Amino acid sequence: MKDQSDVLDATASTGNIGSTLACVIAGLAIGAAVGIFLAPKSGVQTRQWIANKCLDGVDTANASVRHTRRQVKVAIDQGQEQISEAVEAARELIDNA
Repeated sequence: MKDQSDVLDATASTGNIGSTLACVIAGLAIGAAVGIFLAPKSGVQTRQWIANKCLDGVDTANASVRHTRRQVKVAIDQGQEQISEAVEAARELIDNA
């Protein structure tokens, strides 16, 4: 059975979670407001900077994908060449036996 101390503990932990969440939300709101007031650039400039950074990231990712594709193609070509050589060697051994 639950006694009075269990009920009080449950109520206290629920209150702590609500209080903590309220503090986090208040901190985020204050931080956002301070960030807006202290921003070194205008909104248009900031949005342009963010867009440029995103496009640079996309370009970098695309270059990395192209480089990886080339490396995979080279590895596959080398593997196919080695398999062809092994098959040819096996055929020669079979023909000689």
